[in-house]
Amino acid sequence: METDMERRPASSGVPQGGQRPPKTRTRIATACTRCQKRKIRCDALSPACSACQRAGVPCLGGGSSRDYVNELEARIRWLESIIQEHAPDVDLSAGPGRSPSTDGGNPSRDSQITQQAGDTQSPGKITDQIGLISLTSGTDLRFLGPSSGLFFTKFVLAGLGKRLHVDKESAPDTATDTLAVPSDLLVPQPKELPLDHRHARWLSQTYFNVVHLQFPFLHEPSYWETIDKIYDHVQVCVVAEFQVFMVLAIGATILSRRTRVALSPEGYYASAMNLVAGAIKMPSVSCVQCTLLLQMYALNNPTSGLSLWTLHHHGLAMGIELGLHRNVPESIFTPFEREIRRRIFWCTYNIDRLLSTLMGRPMGVVDEQCDLNYPSDVDDTHLKTAHPKPRQGDEPLTNMSSAIHLFKLARFNSEIKCVLYCGDRQYPPYTQPVITDAESWRVDILNRLRQWRRDIPRHKETSSRHYINILCEIKYHELLMLILRPNPRFHNPDKATIRECFSSAMACSELYHKLYMTNMLHFGWISVHSLFLCVMVMFYCVWTPRGIADEADFDSLMRALKVSSDVLSAMGEYWPEAKKSRDVLDRVSTATIRRFTQNLNAVRNNPVPPDSQTPVAMPAVPGSDQTVDWNIIDVSSNSLPSLQFEDINLGGVPFGLGYEAFDQSFTSTDILSQFFNSGVDVMMGGSYDFEHGRDREVDETFATHSQFSPTVSRVTKKVDMPLYAVSHAAPLSLDQKEALAEAITHLHADRFKTPRWYINVIFTEASAQTVFVGGRRVSLAPSLQPDYNILINGGKRLVNHITARVRSGPTRSRESFNELCSDINSAWHHIVHPELKPSELPPKELELAAIFITSELLAGMKVGFPVPAAGTEIAWAKEHFESFKERAALGDEDFVDYVEELEKKPEFKEH
Repeated sequence: METDMERRPASSGVPQGGQRPPKTRTRIATACTRCQKRKIRCDALSPACSACQRAGVPCLGGGSSRDYVNELEARIRWLESIIQEHAPDVDLSAGPGRSPSTDGGNPSRDSQITQQAGDTQSPGKITDQIGLISLTSGTDLRFLGPSSGLFFTKFVLAGLGKRLHVDKESAPDTATDTLAVPSDLLVPQPKELPLDHRHARWLSQTYFNVVHLQFPFLHEPSYWETIDKIYDHVQVCVVAEFQVFMVLAIGATILSRRTRVALSPEGYYASAMNLVAGAIKMPSVSCVQCTLLLQMYALNNPTSGLSLWTLHHHGLAMGIELGLHRNVPESIFTPFEREIRRRIFWCTYNIDRLLSTLMGRPMGVVDEQCDLNYPSDVDDTHLKTAHPKPRQGDEPLTNMSSAIHLFKLARFNSEIKCVLYCGDRQYPPYTQPVITDAESWRVDILNRLRQWRRDIPRHKETSSRHYINILCEIKYHELLMLILRPNPRFHNPDKATIRECFSSAMACSELYHKLYMTNMLHFGWISVHSLFLCVMVMFYCVWTPRGIADEADFDSLMRALKVSSDVLSAMGEYWPEAKKSRDVLDRVSTATIRRFTQNLNAVRNNPVPPDSQTPVAMPAVPGSDQTVDWNIIDVSSNSLPSLQFEDINLGGVPFGLGYEAFDQSFTSTDILSQFFNSGVDVMMGGSYDFEHGRDREVDETFATHSQFSPTVSRVTKKVDMPLYAVSHAAPLSLDQKEALAEAITHLHADRFKTPRWYINVIFTEASAQTVFVGGRRVSLAPSLQPDYNILINGGKRLVNHITARVRSGPTRSRESFNELCSDINSAWHHIVHPELKPSELPPKELELAAIFITSELLAGMKVGFPVPAAGTEIAWAKEHFESFKERAALGDEDFVDYVEELEKKPEFKEH
């Protein structure tokens, strides 16, 4: 008797009982990958569809090659013919049933995605199912967590509205289709070693100058010995030969991009892959080195086709099996072997923290399970000596100094992941919560990171290793943004946090541009991810409700966006995803510029009345002598939605936990695709409210998703005394400006007992000023402005100087102001050129040439209160204290802070 569990062949017709079973929709991967990405119909012809045949490209689909499927089908037919010949009694039509466990199509996915779109009542379900997007039929979903930045990127783009467009349907690539390149030409052919020994050393040296300084898992002298043996026709093991080809492939990749000459890195890689089976056979230290080399190639070359995540964890598993994560008795290994083992472990650890953060996934091994002893700071050339001596503090840097410092940063990365991006913040009963006050922890780790930055080993600018100094700075800012941007622990950062986050993003963009302009940029996919996310942070900080649009330097922001676009364009030559990110950047930049410039026109057409407040900063409009008050620009209080990780539902945009389906092996390029194919609309046309300078459609989108009311927050600031105007020829970063402003504010407030909110600091670039000498305007050629050797008035340079306008009084002696000048000069020295000793003369362009302090205030009013005479602030505050409290109760933030400040002052209580 037939049971319900039995399955009939497809040809058996209607089952017994006359009832047709319910149809279940099975998804069959018929469209090839290329047709899916272009959203065009695929005829699924074999061995290649018509579209791929016309384009002359390999036809891949359903995660497998068409040729591979054809080979499988042919093999099945061959096996069936053997069965019919030797076992004719076997009924081939009654094959095995299709069990759910082997159903590659995953039929339940459609219902999951449908449920995701409709079920918005349960926050828990939304968190679990958010981002269930299938990009390729028949593939399992892949997880990306919040630390990856995918959530943050899509959040920012969604907040900017449906009008910021990344085209959902790409135009046909007619240029590619008409070229019709034969697919056989796209397959890399193995390449022999360079005929000239010197060429092999040249390619290899690039690897050790660039990659080895960050990931020193090889021993450089041993590698050169292997190269010499090969060219002397001495037989070497397969592992050593594999490593040579991989080093050549990585070095050729880097040099091809720097010299813009094709050096066939794919050929060396193909030769290495012919040896990979013998090189990675059994777990060993050399096998882990081989997997690390494969990871380095995947990080640098989009054609590798390697699954970086899987490859990394394979190497990590081998390393743990070999005990690389633990200390061993000294009698077991030689000092050289111990050092190599530590180096390999820390390189693996560093990559693990990097990938787990970029993908938002759990770390492969936790710190508590490892003996975290750093390698010795010993140069490779001295590592095989009997007793290698680590470098002392005042000795020259080694090729390990920067790597060890980056290993220390990776431990900070671990801590940040565990505290801010953990999946469950409820500690299990068998552990003790180490972090009970997250806010105090954040202050502490920021201080520790700043100290790490001050301790960065600085290679000389003339050294080939100088680029690693800039890379360390970039890594510092990346971690700073990871802490400061919205995260599962701190959903809505305050303005001070956003300000610091914005400063780091701007600095990071400038550092990438510096690497690019000096031909030191490492065109890896991590750089693409980092720079694009950095730009998303800028947009968030400018557009978010608590953002810094009212105080951002518009010209600096536009320059940062421009140079970021240029660098992403350059990266796009090697990583196609970078071009998509550049397109997103350009469109959002256009929206940002339009919002500012519309308000600029309003300012020009409606001049500020004479009795209105004076702006904090008035940068010059490019190409005009007119200045603009960027601080009265309309800033929508609902420019971006409030960030909520647990229960957010923004129109189906995948936030929070992201499950993504990827093509084939989920390579690094797949990860980048998630950031640049968000499907969020970003177009710049449409209705615009010229009366109020606001984009109605964008604001409506913001209002839909924001917890704030759709009102305009018009922010104005008043600049009065004390006013410190800093004119600088030195290229001050935003971090340095903020540090100088804080130092000046603290020194003045502490010395004269002045309320902090009275003190204003304005920065202006000397080269951007309109300068008159003897009544004649001095023109500064644009080509000269980036340099600091501009000569005016008989050979005098533009210099750094501070002019302060303060109030004088009987309690403020000349000596007090002289001491204040001295303190400010010391602060300038510490912030602008800290590497110099006080006794050393700084370069002229960095020196603070002058400080001028002037006074004489006859009378004044500040927010309705008469300005007190100098030295009478405490008595004045006591007199008006009740009025101050009333203003504070009405929500005036300045008075809230001032009342709190007064209540803490001992002299105020005693008065």
